[in-house]
Amino acid sequence: MLVPELKDLISLKTVISRRSLAPQQSSNRTQGDYASLFHGLGVEFETVRPYVIGDDVRYIDWRVTARIGKPHVKTFRAESDRNVLIVVDANAYMRFGTRGTFKSIQAAKAAALLSWQSVQQQDRVGGLVFGDIENGIQYFKPDKTDTSVLRLLKVLCTKHTNVHQPVTLALALSHLARVVVPQTLVFVLSDCSVATMPEMEKALIALRKKCKIILLPVYDPSDSDMPNIGPVIFDNGGQRQVINTDNAQARERYRAAWAGYKVNLVQIGKKLRIPLLWLETTFDPVKCLFTNTGSILTWKN
Repeated sequence: MLVPELKDLISLKTVISRRSLAPQQSSNRTQGDYASLFHGLGVEFETVRPYVIGDDVRYIDWRVTARIGKPHVKTFRAESDRNVLIVVDANAYMRFGTRGTFKSIQAAKAAALLSWQSVQQQDRVGGLVFGDIENGIQYFKPDKTDTSVLRLLKVLCTKHTNVHQPVTLALALSHLARVVVPQTLVFVLSDCSVATMPEMEKALIALRKKCKIILLPVYDPSDSDMPNIGPVIFDNGGQRQVINTDNAQARERYRAAWAGYKVNLVQIGKKLRIPLLWLETTFDPVKCLFTNTGSILTWKN
């Protein structure tokens, strides 16, 4: 299955509902996992209270702790009633995967989870899908209803693709910068491989002037390390090429290219203060987005 089923993406709404009803370990997360995920990206300082076992040590207020002599932590309240945009790469190269699932499905699941969480948090949710779809780019204006999310998810589940030259992430972001409302929180789901780094950085700079951005690069394990499995036929939807994976030197160059790409992307994130959260096709997107949030909190806005 190269694209997800709509019913599966809709069912993820119940996952979000169950998580919001689950008891929290600490009052530092009074708004649920949403507050943790978006800490530093649209949350407001609320108060300082005594530390209890289970609190995240990153939120210790050292000045108050030193003055009182006992550990205290900061608590935060998540903003609501804001615009959230989910940008999803739907190019042909996303319909690829060797383990776990396809990039296209992983991106769609993450988009659904972020959308349903935002709706529950009383945000206005919209999106932009680019790639093998009608007109190459489709923009969905943020709205507070489930209908706005369903419009986005239906496009991600379209099985009849419009094969054409890839629509680069840089082009999609440039389009978004022209229509997006300032202070929107933008999640970008893509493997970030088609646009050159300078083009993508330029587009991110323009969008970053207006919005808060979180970049979620989606990748397959074979993107970083091609296994030795002999001759393999690669098809990009229009052209086919046979690559012999037996060549050890070629595989080493392949690994070096991935390492260089990853370093460059991390450097762009640090330079522009854009958090990165890597989504491998073998990851559980629920745990990755709403439990292991440390990597998404690397740089605060």
